[in-house]
Amino acid sequence: MNPFFRWWYALSLPLRAPVATPVEREQERYEHLTAGLLLLIICVFLPLAPLMLFFSTKSPSARPDAIGLGVLLIIAWFAGRAGRQKLSASCIIACTFLAIGGPLLTDPLTTTLVPLFGVFTISIILAGALLPPIASLITGFFTCVSIIVIALISLNLHTYSQGTTSQYQGMNVLALAIILPLVIQIIVAVIVYVIMRNLLAAIHRADQAEQIVSLQTAIRENERERLREHKQLEDGLEKIAEVHARLANGDYNARVSLAEGDVLWSIAIPLNNLLNRLQSWKADSDMLQMTRQAAGYVAQQMRVNFQSGQQSHLPLTRTALDPVIVEVNRVLTSSQASARSSRPLV
Repeated sequence: MNPFFRWWYALSLPLRAPVATPVEREQERYEHLTAGLLLLIICVFLPLAPLMLFFSTKSPSARPDAIGLGVLLIIAWFAGRAGRQKLSASCIIACTFLAIGGPLLTDPLTTTLVPLFGVFTISIILAGALLPPIASLITGFFTCVSIIVIALISLNLHTYSQGTTSQYQGMNVLALAIILPLVIQIIVAVIVYVIMRNLLAAIHRADQAEQIVSLQTAIRENERERLREHKQLEDGLEKIAEVHARLANGDYNARVSLAEGDVLWSIAIPLNNLLNRLQSWKADSDMLQMTRQAAGYVAQQMRVNFQSGQQSHLPLTRTALDPVIVEVNRVLTSSQASARSSRPLV
């Protein structure tokens, strides 16, 4: 039956996001209960509607009741589809008033119809179930008013007298036809109000307990997350301190090794970038120092060659001066070759 009810709820209720709060859950309970009762009334009404429209000619209220019930059920469905649960529930309750009040208003109030007054209790129960508890008391008031109005319009004491019109007979008729149904309506309205109010209070307490459990779970999760972040913070600070110590000792290859998502990951990345640039600057500085030393060495060798008159090749230094040294050596080689070719033959 669950797939069938899911289909019916999708057909008769508006599309909503998954409920998250106790208020939304309570509204969803009311909507599902209203839609379920609407489905039940429709299933009962559909087989009876043709009989009421075409085959109950002796009952003057049958055809108007069928038309009115159909209109109310259609309004109830559209109201539920539009998210107007209270309007839909009011239409369902009105169906019970119409189904009971129609025969009572159009026919003489005989002994066979008086028991229908007791069926008004269904309206009270529906009001207490589909609407806030106070609606059961309000509906009970309207049922009492309806009983009094119907009795004043349709009640005929002579129908119950059976040939006698004594005062006691009239009092018995009033007691059975009016007072007893009124007492029943009042008692049922009060009982339904008390039961539904206590039931809703219990549901609210259960929702609050569930919410408290959810909050406690969230607090525990936050506490575990806080401890995890605290541990990550301690480990990250320890790694950063270690990198600073290695850097202070001249180790420019040190890096902060933190995984993405770590608490200090946003600090570790810029720090590693800074260390990369610092290492590049250190390499450039070392290369510049080597170039200066190489330049001094090359200059010294060139002086020695000039003073001694020898033109020996200059050694490579593995610095930026090597292209210049190569070119100087090429020039020296060319000049030595020219000198040998211009020497006179003996």
